[in-house]
Amino acid sequence: MERDIEILKKREEQKKEKYQTLEDGIYLDGRILNFERKVVLNTFTMLIPDTMKQMPKEYARIKYPSEFRPQQIFTTSDLDVNMGFTVFSKQIQQEDRMELLQQMQETVYRANQDGKQNACVLLKQVSGGYFTFRSYIMDSDLFQMMALITVGEWLIQGNFHCVYSEHIKWKRIVLLMLETIQILEKEEDTDKI
Repeated sequence: MERDIEILKKREEQKKEKYQTLEDGIYLDGRILNFERKVVLNTFTMLIPDTMKQMPKEYARIKYPSEFRPQQIFTTSDLDVNMGFTVFSKQIQQEDRMELLQQMQETVYRANQDGKQNACVLLKQVSGGYFTFRSYIMDSDLFQMMALITVGEWLIQGNFHCVYSEHIKWKRIVLLMLETIQILEKEEDTDKI
């Protein structure tokens, strides 16, 4: 029995080592999470888990009661892991973008002074940055990430959240996903969501 458990653990470790990229899939919670390039807001594309679907508007209104909710939200079937995007058609300089990201962070901090916040960090493959913070809701803690990315003439605001206990698994995956953002080419299929 003990030997069987050891063999199963070894198999799990081998899968974790083998599936570590968005292209091959990422081993997460006993299964391989596959990714596909999806069109977001008819503006850009990025690799998103094939299990994440667009959140229906009626759920979005409940989960994000503010009128300032993201324009498009992708979610898991249990609605626990969410990634939202809003696009602004204003090109800004890199210095302005980081200043804007820091202003967003200050605003979040003023609204959520109990939460733990981390410094703004530049992304490597795309022009942008992000910050993370921990916030509290009635029955659990949330891990949240906010990002600002420029691509072409667009400024993309992205946000991600999941329950805090899951954040170590998801943070690396979300950062890899953000690095795959590409401007939507005219000939690409804009009906793909």
